[in-house]
Amino acid sequence: MKVVKLYIYTLISALMINGCITPFEPEGYAQLENLLVIEGDISVNEQTEIIVSRSLKLNDISKRNYIKGAVVWVESELGVKFPANQVISGTDVKYVANTAGLDISKKYKLCVRTPDGKSYESDLVPVIISPDIDSIEFVTDTLNKRVTFYVNTHDDNNKTHYYKWSYTEDWEFTSHIYSSFEYNPLTMKITEIPSFQKNRFYCWNKDVSKTILATSTTHLSSDRVYRMPLVSMGSLDLRISVLYCIDVKQRALSREGYQYWETLRKNSDQVGGIFSPQPSEMKGNIKCITDPEETVLGFISAGYVSKKRFFASKEEIGVYYNPHICETVIPESFAPPVAWSTMFDTGYDVVSNSPSTNESVWAPVACVDCRIFGTKNKPSFWPNDHI
Repeated sequence: MKVVKLYIYTLISALMINGCITPFEPEGYAQLENLLVIEGDISVNEQTEIIVSRSLKLNDISKRNYIKGAVVWVESELGVKFPANQVISGTDVKYVANTAGLDISKKYKLCVRTPDGKSYESDLVPVIISPDIDSIEFVTDTLNKRVTFYVNTHDDNNKTHYYKWSYTEDWEFTSHIYSSFEYNPLTMKITEIPSFQKNRFYCWNKDVSKTILATSTTHLSSDRVYRMPLVSMGSLDLRISVLYCIDVKQRALSREGYQYWETLRKNSDQVGGIFSPQPSEMKGNIKCITDPEETVLGFISAGYVSKKRFFASKEEIGVYYNPHICETVIPESFAPPVAWSTMFDTGYDVVSNSPSTNESVWAPVACVDCRIFGTKNKPSFWPNDHI
């Protein structure tokens, strides 16, 4: 019976493979477990966001060990303080200070007091103004069916030389099949979706950059960055299936700041995670005031951030491929008919229903409900009006 095969492969657990491999831990990393990590930079033209956490074991890079209840503030060289509020979103914890409009001629430092009473602060750092982002573009590799997004910038005054980027991604996508009906497992009935606005066809999702993106132009004859790669994706990636948006932030760094991030990037590439313990030379410019011998990880910069948002559609990119592996089933066509509850419990959802013919059409839920891969929360800046 066809229904017996419904989603059977999704019910098979992954095999546990036992091996005889001796764990390897690089020398010098063990003592860096559970160190304080302070991430973020002081911004003078937008709010400052800081993350305070503890370093993880080398083989535990899947999440951050956030510190809640810290007291965090930005302080000027004149002693003026700008307090940060703790903001919790799901499992994420950050500290946000309203620093837009700070005097760019002054130096600033970041100060943190943890719940155990220890105090930390960065060096006083000058505000570095980032030049404008010239453009964001993409290049399509038609042979390998990939697309890569790049950023371009330059400084006519030949004074910047060190750059760092981060980005936020937003993308619109759709389910494979448009459904006007849904099954309610509580009532065990099929009902029509009341309005187009509540459809399960159009969805959105978002993400943030997770790799270190920094470069130097000191080896070039001009202070110009051409096609610095930001992110790359293949032909099956949902991000480029309808409309993709990348919102890029650019910071100018000091030489010391660039050296910190470049060393961190090299070590992260080797051990597999930006939030893993790093070698002792990664202490940066943050120190513990109450215990000067304590090692602290992080480097704080202050700057005026340049920003640019860029959209690209599926048609413009031209490499997205949708395999459309979506089998549809009519449970009433079997003898005996398959119950709707059975269809739902085996991972299917309703596509359509016709009381006059006493037939309903079902497909795997991942083909019908786009919320499996995102949400109905359309970004406020989104250019279309699907919902």
